[in-house]
Amino acid sequence: STSTADRVNGVVFIVTPFGLGRCSGTSVNAPNFSVVFTAGHCVNTGGRHGRWLAFRWVFVPGYRFGQRPFGVFPAKWVDVTHQWRRTGSENFDVGAAVVGRNEKGQRLAKAVGGAGIAWGLKARQVFDVHGYPAEAPFDGETQRLCAQTPFLGHDARSFLEPGPLNLAVDCDVTGGASGGGWTIRDGVLNSVTDYG
Repeated sequence: STSTADRVNGVVFIVTPFGLGRCSGTSVNAPNFSVVFTAGHCVNTGGRHGRWLAFRWVFVPGYRFGQRPFGVFPAKWVDVTHQWRRTGSENFDVGAAVVGRNEKGQRLAKAVGGAGIAWGLKARQVFDVHGYPAEAPFDGETQRLCAQTPFLGHDARSFLEPGPLNLAVDCDVTGGASGGGWTIRDGVLNSVTDYG
């Protein structure tokens, strides 16, 4: 049996103009049972000339060593924050997808559940950081968890641009972990991985 965190988090596989890409994502509670949150750069390259990465974009919850225990959920619609699309500022690097049904005809949150979402909280939280890092020393085949990582401060670079400040925690992950969910008490999504 898998935990809720193992089920609601998964890999995003993307066929991009630059080749095969991958990120991480989280199924969230939504009225349509079909929403994945991820990093903005997993959906659009950002900035005024950003390119959409929605040619072939799928979410695979609970992915492990090539196994897809809950199936594959293809994106039907993707979007990012207006500010990410306009400026490419990492302070706004958040994206979402509405996904279609899996091969069994199930909607995402009906098959795996969904995390709640918390907005407007103080930065000083303790996070469980989820993701599928794929670059060395990781291989992207299993979910990694940095459990109970406390807020360490704001990344100094995020003060250089407008918008919400990026949060820093101690969790060494690599490419592929982008978009992975940062959950707080009771598995509520409060942030996503932007850069490591």
